[in-house]
Amino acid sequence: MAHLLSNAIRNSIRKRECFFSVSDLNPFVHEWKIKVKILRKFYLYETLELILVDEKGQKIHAVINKEYEDRRTSKIVEGNWISITNFDLVPVTGAFRPVPHRFKIVWNSGTTIKDIRPLCSAEFFSFVAFEDIKSGSLDPTLCVDLIGRVVRVGNGRESGPPASDWNELFLELENEEGERLQCRLPNEYSNAFFNEWRNCLDNIIICVLRFARLEVTRDFWRATTVYTCTRILLNYRCVEVTRMRDVFYARREADD
Repeated sequence: MAHLLSNAIRNSIRKRECFFSVSDLNPFVHEWKIKVKILRKFYLYETLELILVDEKGQKIHAVINKEYEDRRTSKIVEGNWISITNFDLVPVTGAFRPVPHRFKIVWNSGTTIKDIRPLCSAEFFSFVAFEDIKSGSLDPTLCVDLIGRVVRVGNGRESGPPASDWNELFLELENEEGERLQCRLPNEYSNAFFNEWRNCLDNIIICVLRFARLEVTRDFWRATTVYTCTRILLNYRCVEVTRMRDVFYARREADD
């Protein structure tokens, strides 16, 4: 059945110039063409890693090994849209799974990319509920997106700026229902976050953690970062942040 399906897809590709949804991708066909937005670009050791999404919101992880990096891949920019042709697909293995797709894209010597016009303006966040995190009902091997108001920043024992002996920083987020969630930022994230948070002039600071990892300690669930994949955004300009800020501002005015 898979063989017949692959032949049908190949014939379709040969007959016309067509692009496919990320959800259709599988290793049985080697002539895929996709149009995607670059959600994340980061390095994992010596490998260039991308997280891509199509206009339907389907996401996939892509890997560019060092031998295939060139001038074109060096110009890949987060937020841009590109078309990709001639790439390999392999099953996802290991503990690092930024997206649910069971396959990931791997560059080969024939892979080509091309900048294209944006297909939409969506940010493609996949926010999860604090309640689901704290109950342990989510798959901890998958990265998640979080959004909440920053209510506390410190080292777990006291508030204040990161000191030289701190190995990590903790922040507490609050959602619209009043639920709170602790987030742990390791040293490579803590100073950059603290400096940006300290310089925010707004009294209400909404934090977005994109591609965060879930961890549990003594049955206590919280969010943290994973490698350099996680991105932390404060008062980011998007519909979801604007709406949450409006909710907290309205509550503050009602309390006054």
